[in-house]
Amino acid sequence: MPCFCKANSTNLMPTANLSVQAVPPQMMKLLSLLGLQGTASGQARADMKLNAMLPAMTPDIYLKATMAANAPNIALPPILPTDGGGAISLMMRLVATGYPLTDPRALLAEVQQAVVSMAKNVLPQAQTIPKIPAPQMQNITLAAKMTLALRAQGVCPMALAGLDFSHEAKMELGEAGGSRGTCSAALNFAAKLPRITMPPFALPLPKVNLARQLALMAPAATAPAAMGLPAVSDPNLMKTLMSQLAALSTIPIPNLPVSLEDLQAMADQLQDLATIQEAFGPDALTPAGIARINAMLSYIARLNIPVPLEAQSLQMQLDALPKIDDVTQGAQATQSGAMNLAASMSVQPPAVPILPTLEALKKLAKSLPGLPLGPCDACNTDIGSIRDSLAGMQLPAPPPIPTLPSFT
Repeated sequence: MPCFCKANSTNLMPTANLSVQAVPPQMMKLLSLLGLQGTASGQARADMKLNAMLPAMTPDIYLKATMAANAPNIALPPILPTDGGGAISLMMRLVATGYPLTDPRALLAEVQQAVVSMAKNVLPQAQTIPKIPAPQMQNITLAAKMTLALRAQGVCPMALAGLDFSHEAKMELGEAGGSRGTCSAALNFAAKLPRITMPPFALPLPKVNLARQLALMAPAATAPAAMGLPAVSDPNLMKTLMSQLAALSTIPIPNLPVSLEDLQAMADQLQDLATIQEAFGPDALTPAGIARINAMLSYIARLNIPVPLEAQSLQMQLDALPKIDDVTQGAQATQSGAMNLAASMSVQPPAVPILPTLEALKKLAKSLPGLPLGPCDACNTDIGSIRDSLAGMQLPAPPPIPTLPSFT
């Protein structure tokens, strides 16, 4: 659960006008070139692996065929949901928040603690952050994301431009010898690209969509255990899940000091500022930091990075594919849990009104890196008294559970 006692957003406060130039296309070209260099190394590409793995079906046809084979007695809706259906989808979303879900009072106590802690420690700081003009914020945030993506491929744009080597010192440097060596090797590879035969993207659109669908289902393999429920393959899962969702549906929404929409917008802003700081250092939003970022962008804009358009397009398609492990795990969960997925698609689960609040608090916690996921060692919120105050609270009776379809 997020504890905001050590939250500090003042170090994210801009102290300079964010007059940041547009991100040059050379950054994306360089990122694609580094990916193509790895693609041409002889290893089987992800699209080819997925093409061999997946049947030639759209997600809807695949799900209907899977349900027909494993749950033939359950009537399915004419249009199948892409997220596993209401109950399974709720389960995955709830588990992703990281809150305790087996005890409604414990959950409410932790939410109350997070709200009190947020109001005391985050809002006074966050509400004083100036509104940055959208174009400037988009420029610097994109520059930060591209910088982090390039570092993950072995090139630090700041070091490449000779402006700041502190980030490169933390990178795992390959044999090329730092950012300049890695970039030079990539440019040498680019000179050979016209003579290299790159097989076209091997995955037809129905299989691309199916891969994404199955990857979305990957959390279903582990989510039941996180909620103390039987496995996704267990015939008793839906009955116990619906009962637990009914109990969670009775939890009242706590009074937030700001609207849910404002809370989500604040989390987005803080996340962007934290990303900028991660990419460019603690002084990123000072005059010196902004000048350094613009100098880096100007340097990158002068690079000649010859990447054929079709090759760049190929790499972008490859980068957009889900991880093969997620596709495999999602396929296994879909097949082993077909009867529960079919039931989830054919019944209407109770709404869980507190879920958007849980998701917004989780998002806010992720936007402030370094926060403890629980009461910290210097927590200034008395979680014990909150729990005590809720001990005698009577939650509303859960709604009746809809009749579930028979699995026999």
